[in-house]
Amino acid sequence: MTYFAERLKKLRTQLGLSMQALADQASVSKSMICKIENDEVQPTIDVAARLARALGQTLSEMLHTPQAAQVMFLSKDEQAVWEDAQQVKRRNISPIFEGLKIEWLQVELPPHTSTLMMKHMTEQKTEKFILVTKGTLNVKVGEETFHLKKGDSLYFDTGAHEFFNPGKETAEYYAVLNHGKS
Repeated sequence: MTYFAERLKKLRTQLGLSMQALADQASVSKSMICKIENDEVQPTIDVAARLARALGQTLSEMLHTPQAAQVMFLSKDEQAVWEDAQQVKRRNISPIFEGLKIEWLQVELPPHTSTLMMKHMTEQKTEKFILVTKGTLNVKVGEETFHLKKGDSLYFDTGAHEFFNPGKETAEYYAVLNHGKS
C-alpha cells in the first residue's frame, strides 16, 4: 500500500470522518476515496491536494513521513517523487517537519497539460512562488493569465489558479508554497 493511501485512511479514521464526510469536504467521490485507500488507483495531484486540505494537511505531509531532525540532508534519491495519471511529476525538495507549512517542489508538466486548482480547494491562503527553469508555462490566476518562460518568476496568494504548458516540450518549474499565510 502506498504511503498516501495509508496516511489517508489513518487520518480519516483518526478524525472520525466517514468516507462520505471526507468526500463532501474534499469534493471527491466516495468511491474514489475507497479506491485510493484500497490502493486500486493513484489520485491526480488535484484530487490528492483536495483530500490533503480536507484533512488539514499539506500534500507533502500526505506523501511522506515528517522528520524530527532540525538539520537534514536529502539526497536526490531520498526526495519523494510522485507522478499522477496525467504524467505531471512532482519532486519534493524540502524535508517535511511536523508543523512546517512550507513546501519546495520541482514540477515537470508535459506539453499541452493543465493542472487546475479550484477556489473551493484553496480557500486557505497559500502564498505561491514560481520559477520556470525549462520551457514555457501559462499561469491563470483569477481572470488574468501570465505567460512565463525560462527564468521568469511569479508570486500570488489567491485561490483559484491553473498551470498550463502550451509548448511542445515538458515545462519545468520550481514552486515554493507557504501554507501558513493567514
